[in-house]
Amino acid sequence: MNRKYKVFIIQAIIKQYREAFYHKLWSRLARFGVDLTVLYSTPGRIDDSKRDNIELPPGMGKKVPRLYFLNDRILLQGMAVSDLLNSDLIIIGQMSGCLHNYPLLLLSRLGLKKVAFWGHGYNLQGNPKSFSESVKRGLVNWVNWWFAYTPGTARYLISAGVSPDRITSVDNAIDTKRFRELVKSVSIEETKNMKHHLGINEGDRVGIYCGSLYAEKMIPFLINTGLRIAEIDPRFRLLVVGGGSEADFVRRASDANRCLVYAGPLFGRDKAVCFSMSEVSLNPGAVGLGILDSFAAGLPYVTTCNARHCPEIDYLDSGVNGLMVSGDEVAFANAILELLSNPDRIAMMRKAAEETAARYTVENMVENMSNGILACLEIKE
Repeated sequence: MNRKYKVFIIQAIIKQYREAFYHKLWSRLARFGVDLTVLYSTPGRIDDSKRDNIELPPGMGKKVPRLYFLNDRILLQGMAVSDLLNSDLIIIGQMSGCLHNYPLLLLSRLGLKKVAFWGHGYNLQGNPKSFSESVKRGLVNWVNWWFAYTPGTARYLISAGVSPDRITSVDNAIDTKRFRELVKSVSIEETKNMKHHLGINEGDRVGIYCGSLYAEKMIPFLINTGLRIAEIDPRFRLLVVGGGSEADFVRRASDANRCLVYAGPLFGRDKAVCFSMSEVSLNPGAVGLGILDSFAAGLPYVTTCNARHCPEIDYLDSGVNGLMVSGDEVAFANAILELLSNPDRIAMMRKAAEETAARYTVENMVENMSNGILACLEIKE
């Protein structure tokens, strides 16, 4: 192939869970003469508090200046004019608060530059009647291509008038294979040491929450559920892994209640050890990519229908690989207690969870994303 193609992906920040995806996508596209660069910036105050941000190696990633406004709700990132002129495709996140998106969308609308959206289609956690959601609906057809998070996102886009021929469903994922291998490789000694470090006794029954700690995750609901379960089964321990704006609330609750254990943000092997010693994954609030961590570890995932979930809720099959519970904290606690009292049902759900994780892999996501980029650029494989 003689011609080199230049593709930019613009992201506000780079999260730890995206590292494998960008490395694999960069390598696969290079085989087709496509040079991928991810433009990103340093995190704002809110994302910095989650302590899960990373940097990409030079050549694959390029840091650009940014300005945040209105408590990190509005973002303006800089893009060099030379990068803009030399690009064959620019992929942007579908966020109405990103001011740098609008000039690029105008260029796409005028047919001067190929631009693609990568996102949810609409904010499942937002107000559908809000100004920002109205803006999103008005702009869905201003791009050349769509990279939809899940098939559910794709269906929404089609209903909004986007041609199916311009949509790629990427099946948003993490590196489930690697995490599954990590969990399986955890030794008895590692588990014992982690339990000792966290103050969890042998024989305790552990339910884990792993993810960011912010309002949409319904953290008070989670904590109250853990306390209710422990009242009925004193062996139960709620293990909370993660960081964010509500970390201090969780820390204070764990200091006051032995059944609540706060481990802070953990990654890699430490995170795998925590999942390996857990029996069930709890998240009453917004479900996102973290559901695949649980499935990769072979844990049933329990959430509520009350929350405004992300598109990855598509991966939950209630009654098969987890539960979607209707009701309050009492109903949620009772559903978990019933599950923990039924080893055959847990075993069935564990198997189904592993099978789900095997379908949604970072390798599958890379293939879908790269195929969509090649189709948008009209490059034949």
